[in-house]
Amino acid sequence: MLKLKKREQLQWNMVIRTRYHFLLVCLALSLVAGYTASCTAPSAANGGTLSTYQLEINLLGTKNRLLVDSQGRPKTNVEISSADDRISLSFNKGTVGLDKDQRPLQAIDAAIDPSPPPSPKDAYIVGAVYDFKPEGANFKPQIKLTLSYDQRELLEGLREENVYIACYQDTGWGKLLNKKVDTESHKVTSEIDHFARFAVLAPRVHPTSGMPLVPSDKVEVVYFHRTQRCSSCLYAEKWTRYTVETYFADELASGKVVFKVLNVEDKENAAIVKKYGAFTSSLFINTIKDGTDHIKEATDVYTLIGKDDAFVKAVKSNIEKSLKGEA
Repeated sequence: MLKLKKREQLQWNMVIRTRYHFLLVCLALSLVAGYTASCTAPSAANGGTLSTYQLEINLLGTKNRLLVDSQGRPKTNVEISSADDRISLSFNKGTVGLDKDQRPLQAIDAAIDPSPPPSPKDAYIVGAVYDFKPEGANFKPQIKLTLSYDQRELLEGLREENVYIACYQDTGWGKLLNKKVDTESHKVTSEIDHFARFAVLAPRVHPTSGMPLVPSDKVEVVYFHRTQRCSSCLYAEKWTRYTVETYFADELASGKVVFKVLNVEDKENAAIVKKYGAFTSSLFINTIKDGTDHIKEATDVYTLIGKDDAFVKAVKSNIEKSLKGEA
């Protein structure tokens, strides 16, 4: 009888412990859920979290609100412009917008930079430089940025199709991929995955020297990319590599042509990134003659993303010209 009571007591103690542990687990899970919600969504007035909220967007003083969910994703496709139509941002439904701490964006602000950086050596700034905040904001997938320009500021002989949007950060100016120039409305559009300072740039027009060409000693084909890569970036690397390895195999073997793929955000590449003036995904051809670098960005390939034959043809042509000494 005594043994039976002890057994019943042990069983009862086990039930109590099991319930106690279950309550502890439930409490822990509720705390984790509460913490996660507080990190991903703005708080409501009653201390809870909002399923949707209004993202404040200020473009050159024009204020708008964009309805987004708790993860910072727009509920619909939307395009927002400044009152003077100098800046436009286009968001696709479901685009995730996060700040530098990977939390949903609370506000977006774009203003004219009162202290713009100097122009790069091979181009000049057309109009203003725009500073987009918050610093470190990033988007996945990319959003579209459209900037207008005054065609009267373009140098004589320059085609409007040659203007482009560039991004400025610590390493200097970097040309954006996938540009689209509307010569009727005088606007240029590119895709961006983060905020920084942006401007419309135009290449400087250089007169033809008329000097005979001297074949290059060496040609460096360098493709730069960022850590976070998009499909266009991967496409450009894939087909550039294909072109080099298919049509310039002998030159690769002899060292006449060198192909490199480098991450602009890798500290080990800081020197070469600075040398080429790269910032984001970009393809450069360096024609080296008598030990002197003649670096040129292959801008013509950016509009050919997704067009395999045309892309390969453009890259091949750039390398062939470089081998002939056309710097």
